Amino acid sequence: MIVLNLQVNLPKGKHKIIILDEADSMTDGAQQALRRTMEIYSHTTRFALACNNTEEIIEPIQSRCAMLRYGKLTDAEVLAKVLEVCEKENVIKIIRKF
Repeated sequence: MIVLNLQVNLPKGKHKIIILDEADSMTDGAQQALRRTMEIYSHTTRFALACNNTEEIIEPIQSRCAMLRYGKLTDAEVLAKVLEVCEKENVIKIIRKF
C-alpha cells in the first residue's frame, strides 16, 4: 500500500473527499485506524465508505456515518445510462463508424 501525505489548503467551507470502496473488507485494526483518522481530519475531510455488508463495519465508524442504502440496478437501467453517456460523449458516432 502506498500512502501519500499531501498538504492541501482548501478555501474555508470546502472539504476533501475520500472514497473507500469495499470498506467492509478492512480488518478491525485498520478500521480503528480509520476511525482515528476520521476524528483527526473531520474538520477538513469527508469520508464515503462503500460496502456490501454494513455489519462488518465497526460500531464507532457506523455511529459517525449516515447510512445510505441502494438497491441493485437492473441490467436495463445500467445499459440505458451507459448509452446516455455514450451519446453525450459522442462515443456512439465513433462506434458506428467501425
